[in-house]
Amino acid sequence: MEIFYALTPSAILFIFSLLTLPVLRIIRQHKRIYRPFCILWILTIFSAVTVAVMHIWINYYASAEENPFNQAFLISKNESYLSSSLLIDSVSTYMAVVYLTVGLISVLYSAISLRGEDENRFSERYLALMLMILGSIIAATFSGDLLTLFIFWEASAAGSCLLIIYKKSPESIDACFKYLVMIITASGFIIYGLSIIYGLTGSLNFWAVREALIQLPDKRLLIMAFAFVACGYAIETAIVPFHMWLPDAYTAAPSSTSAFLSAIVDQASYYVFMRVLVYILTPPLILDWPLALAVFSALTMTIGNLFALAQTDVKRMISYVCVADIGYNLIAITSVKPLGVMGNLFFFFIGGMTTALAFMAVGILNALGLEKLNDFSGIGRRFPMTGLSLVIAVCSFSGIPPLAGFMSKYMVFTAAIEGGMAWLAVIGVLNSLLQTGYLLRLVHYMYARPMRRKFDETVKEPRALLIPIYALVVLIVIIGIYPSIVLSMIYPAAQQLGLLLP
Repeated sequence: MEIFYALTPSAILFIFSLLTLPVLRIIRQHKRIYRPFCILWILTIFSAVTVAVMHIWINYYASAEENPFNQAFLISKNESYLSSSLLIDSVSTYMAVVYLTVGLISVLYSAISLRGEDENRFSERYLALMLMILGSIIAATFSGDLLTLFIFWEASAAGSCLLIIYKKSPESIDACFKYLVMIITASGFIIYGLSIIYGLTGSLNFWAVREALIQLPDKRLLIMAFAFVACGYAIETAIVPFHMWLPDAYTAAPSSTSAFLSAIVDQASYYVFMRVLVYILTPPLILDWPLALAVFSALTMTIGNLFALAQTDVKRMISYVCVADIGYNLIAITSVKPLGVMGNLFFFFIGGMTTALAFMAVGILNALGLEKLNDFSGIGRRFPMTGLSLVIAVCSFSGIPPLAGFMSKYMVFTAAIEGGMAWLAVIGVLNSLLQTGYLLRLVHYMYARPMRRKFDETVKEPRALLIPIYALVVLIVIIGIYPSIVLSMIYPAAQQLGLLLP
């Protein structure tokens, strides 16, 4: 039954993604009700998935003290070479809640922004792809072995390619091709690393691999194997110097795609990185990797912010902010402390919401033909609701209290200090100051400069699109003032890590 419960959220999303195509095509004939029906359809799907996730959550915490790492094997546990399994623990259940929350808002934004007219005839496929990607990511999150994790993760990556290429513009085709080449290369690295790990341990199950590696006398081959795996996931996570695909992909894709990928797929990639490094390769039991990762963290933050500083295209600037955020996430991973896990999981949620909010707000303005910094001159006064939401995103990115971004950065930097890497926290704070500088420049253009482009009085802010946008605004403000709402869900994960530490 545990297998059934763990697979239910993904199964619901997979089934409804297939049903989305025929159902919405039938409703398309009635244009007046097309968009309301899309919204109702999405709310129905997410309600069902929420019930399934809450059932997993309640059942897990009813027995968490006795069994904090609840594994359900798809094939007999005794057959270790075929030990494909699902893992239900405090981290995977929390991440499922994060995906559902931000995923619902992102998919609603997409449904509202995609109209039902003939020129947008692929909107059903677009929404179906989003549901399928979300189902794959939730399944990857509940994976209990490296092979199951790899299969579901690659399924989500393949779906992401189709979202990026949705506009079929030359830029989106080029960005999609670049992303496709990068993920195929990454998959090659990961498969080669997994083959070595399987040869060393005879299994790909998380705990079987962990226990076998602890007992392994000669770890040189192991170091090479996990170097390949880490390199593959670093490409998909867009860690510098493997980040080149991300700005092109997010800039060329529709804003709804950028919001969804940055909020869901990006956060899932950090989770995969954390799961492999922290929960399997917990130092000093197996490998001492934190220093190497700290160097990549510093490079990713710095390069991301410096390139963002040089951008005049606002959407591309936000894309480089996503690269910089990867560096902040890595800071928490390097500490391998309970506070680091809490900071990392908190940053997943807040970072996903903030990047989604920024892309959604910029998407409204891009639809009006506003793309460059100069185009944004005075736009905050002309479109006050959209402008305010973008300011909230900027302040949260910058870590300005009392917004949630402040607490997320505070926890990340504190975790680095606790982990004995104060120098990394200093680099993080300096990068945060640099980030604040170029983002406030955007606010300066929006409010302190005269408008360069005049709009007809009939051009108004799309009220329907502002609903999901302000749902994120409210969450960012409330969690910033009352962070305990989220921290109470994260705290069990910090206790769980203590069971793995020597």
